Amino acid sequence: SLLRLERNPDYRDEVYDAEPASDDVQGQAWLKQFKGRRLPMVDAVEVHIINESQPRWLSFLNGEFDLLFKLPPEFTPMAIPRGQLAPSLAKRGIQMQRILGADRTYQYFNMNDPLVGGYTPDKVALRRAIALATDVRSEIETVRRGQAIVAQSLVSPGSWGFDPQLITEMGDFDPARAQALLDLFGYMDRDADGWREQPNGQPLILALATQPDPLSRAFDEHWTQSMKAIGLRVKTTVGQWPEQLKAARAGQLMIWAVGSTDDSPDPQGGVNLLYGPSAGDSNLARFKHPAYDRIVEGMQDLPDGPERLALLREAQKISVAYMPYKFRVHRLVTGLTHPWLVGFRRPVFSRQFWQYVDIEPRSTP
Repeated sequence: SLLRLERNPDYRDEVYDAEPASDDVQGQAWLKQFKGRRLPMVDAVEVHIINESQPRWLSFLNGEFDLLFKLPPEFTPMAIPRGQLAPSLAKRGIQMQRILGADRTYQYFNMNDPLVGGYTPDKVALRRAIALATDVRSEIETVRRGQAIVAQSLVSPGSWGFDPQLITEMGDFDPARAQALLDLFGYMDRDADGWREQPNGQPLILALATQPDPLSRAFDEHWTQSMKAIGLRVKTTVGQWPEQLKAARAGQLMIWAVGSTDDSPDPQGGVNLLYGPSAGDSNLARFKHPAYDRIVEGMQDLPDGPERLALLREAQKISVAYMPYKFRVHRLVTGLTHPWLVGFRRPVFSRQFWQYVDIEPRSTP
């Protein structure tokens, strides 16, 4: 529930320096204020872990925390209506930082599962139908309160090779095509009960792993309604996140929705999510495709350039074609700070900012 990071008095001499852009007024002011200061500038940082969104939000408003690292989406309309900081917060000197995260959220399908796994046309059709019936834009507007953009591939924003103009089936919402695919490959409602069965007549029930928090429940309900619209039943299995991760790595889950954030601008992190030798680690779907693995290995040995980009585009095509992952969104991440916390800039590819912040005593309550 609490992490306390204390200044190491024996750490090597390192001082504040930066190269802010000429039009970065705040960055230029911080450089003038802090240049030459020994890092880290504060004696300690305390990170309080509060799982529930409401007490986390209220604790920040009450001044118990200097920084709200990530604004819970359900409080977006209150805190940043229409993407702008609410006047009531601005009057208190609270500041907002908002970036498009170098991340992707996704729903993976266990490729070893007898229902949703496999590489035959009927199994591929089932996964692609599920992906086409997933209403990501509605998810963004309702559950995420507009704080995301639709993901078109495994490459995250800010990464080399990310194309904001790229449009693929990964970002499509087309229930009619989804139903046509299911019909074509024999996933029919044979007993007229409103639910489709497998081609062999066995029940078709999607098993979704999830967590007990309110936000997860909201995502689950939204997705379950999307599946219901095309005649697919969903059964949810609730567990704490660490237990679900353990089960995912052991290959025991059918479907699970998670997310990942890159730690560098190299697209290899997203590409590795489908790399066969990483099955059970970053490759939770356990996707294995020899041609795809050769692409990954080829990219590792190439510098950024046309040849590497061609391999990356081929990896994206294979990902869409087999659909072991339904990549859903790239998240907009909003942080809020009280006026006495100075020097905070949200890093795109790291969470290491502790050493660059300071507390301004004159601004504290």
